[in-house]
Amino acid sequence: MRLSKDERWERILSRLNSDVTVRISSLAEQFGVTTETIRRDIDQLTARGLVSRTYGGAASRSLTSEPNLLQRREYNVAARQRIAQLAVTLIEPGDVLMIDSGSTTSQFARALAASPLELTVLTNCLPVAQSLGGIRNFRVMLCPGTYRETESAVYGQETSAFLSRYQANKAIIGAGGITATHVTDADTEASWVKRKMIEQSKQTVLLLDHSKFGSRMFENVCPLASIADLIVDREPQETIARALAGAAVRVQVAGDGKSKRVKPAG
Repeated sequence: MRLSKDERWERILSRLNSDVTVRISSLAEQFGVTTETIRRDIDQLTARGLVSRTYGGAASRSLTSEPNLLQRREYNVAARQRIAQLAVTLIEPGDVLMIDSGSTTSQFARALAASPLELTVLTNCLPVAQSLGGIRNFRVMLCPGTYRETESAVYGQETSAFLSRYQANKAIIGAGGITATHVTDADTEASWVKRKMIEQSKQTVLLLDHSKFGSRMFENVCPLASIADLIVDREPQETIARALAGAAVRVQVAGDGKSKRVKPAG
């Protein structure tokens, strides 16, 4: 059966998690489509910042860069919406939340806006603050720091110092990838904010779509054991699933119309 465009994109990105480069001719043969179809796929993935175009193929993007927030918002939208809806069910009345910047955490904030719970939210992400700031039952505190337009967020020493003044029940974070040992990210300043939120919170909830599985980015944010809950849209592959179970991370999968808890392997 011929793959849809979304399925081809997913498989191209999966290949690039393990291979440095892929050839257009090889992908066309593998998927049973023309080289022109694969060339359009790669051009569109390149435009979204997900791969780097090379002569005759594509390469995985740099370990130190990723698409900007606007580009990431356009990818895996339905999956991130399901992840956000499931993550909201973990929030309890009176919780203090630290919410990281990112496309999935912004989706979480939009889903959280419909909650009747009274909550306090600290965030370095402008879209998160905008989603929750005008709602009577939410107290929203926006971190100070150096504003980065591409991420619609603030970072830096002032951001970390501000977060150090407070304690939270839960940190809601995203990341560039997850491996069998660490949560990873491309951006050093963003990684520092994530670590500070984890440090100041009793429980950390990581929100990731399946495209991040096996993605080894420039910086290790934290070991798997620092995460209490992982909310994803598909079950992780066996190697990562076993590592998560060994680190006692609770994994929940937000599927189409339902969710399920992944049983520890072994």
